[in-house]
Amino acid sequence: MGVAGTRLTGPQKAAILLISLGADLSSRVLKHGFYDEEIERISYEISTMERIPQTLRDQVMDEFKELKQARDYLIQGGIKYAKEVLEKTYGASRAAEMVSKLTGQIRNIPFNALRKTDPRHLSNFLREENPQTIALVLAHLHLEQASMVLSALPQELQSEVARRLAIMERTSPEITQEVERVLEMKLASVIQQEHTSVGGIKALVDILNMVSRGTEKNILEELENDDPLLAEEVRRRMFLFEDIVKLDDLSVQRILREVDPKDLALAMRGANEDVRSCVYKNQSKRASDLLKEEIEFMGPVRLKDVEEAQMKVVKVIRRLEEDGEIIISRGGEDALIV
Repeated sequence: MGVAGTRLTGPQKAAILLISLGADLSSRVLKHGFYDEEIERISYEISTMERIPQTLRDQVMDEFKELKQARDYLIQGGIKYAKEVLEKTYGASRAAEMVSKLTGQIRNIPFNALRKTDPRHLSNFLREENPQTIALVLAHLHLEQASMVLSALPQELQSEVARRLAIMERTSPEITQEVERVLEMKLASVIQQEHTSVGGIKALVDILNMVSRGTEKNILEELENDDPLLAEEVRRRMFLFEDIVKLDDLSVQRILREVDPKDLALAMRGANEDVRSCVYKNQSKRASDLLKEEIEFMGPVRLKDVEEAQMKVVKVIRRLEEDGEIIISRGGEDALIV
């Protein structure tokens, strides 16, 4: 059945989008983004589509990208912010249409109201909840907010919450709804849920990438004791300060050009010999001599300051990777073939 000239339904648009994405990517989207009855409906639509004009594919893809962009703005800054940004791009009329279409959906995002709550208040409130409940809430928060909440939890609770978050996959609507109901009573917030996939190892890694070095080390050490295989997988997906020795020389040199010399010296103060050798060999003799001298005459420093400096270096590395200026091989799908 052709679809040109018809008014498309939601499932038909989803079918066209998945067809356009290709079999491999579409299978992953279906697996993690839909429930069985939704997959059946979309699969039926796919099976009935014989020919899809390129113009129609482009139209559906453009609509998807626009609505995703609008949805991100709406979640990040609210309706007013989303409308202001969208007006600059699409004009007042189109922006109003996009915001109107998404307003009802945004209200249905689980724990959306908590995204605007002070992380300190959330931490005090959530520490009385069980680890599974805390993990479910963290999975729905902004990464920066979730990292602050996790860092503020008692150390003995952090690792268990981290473990629950890592092994969490799809959460049933009934469970999410019940958690919301309890939280509504305590926080006087009216929040409705939507079917969504949350949590998992990636969610934990994203949050750990933003917490303090001390919190990160504590959680990884506890995970190592409780679940060595899980800890190994989390470490594989993360980049730690000590992993700088795994990078090629050109990447290390690129990183050193971006790092503040004072941060580097403080970070190196607590580095092992392998890390120091890696850094020194990728500097000029003059630069390495100056760095060694600064470290030698630095005197006693607080562990917290050293960890913060190391985290600053890691943030530079992660930013360069995101910008495509360096490549970090993590094995598996990210393995490099030379």
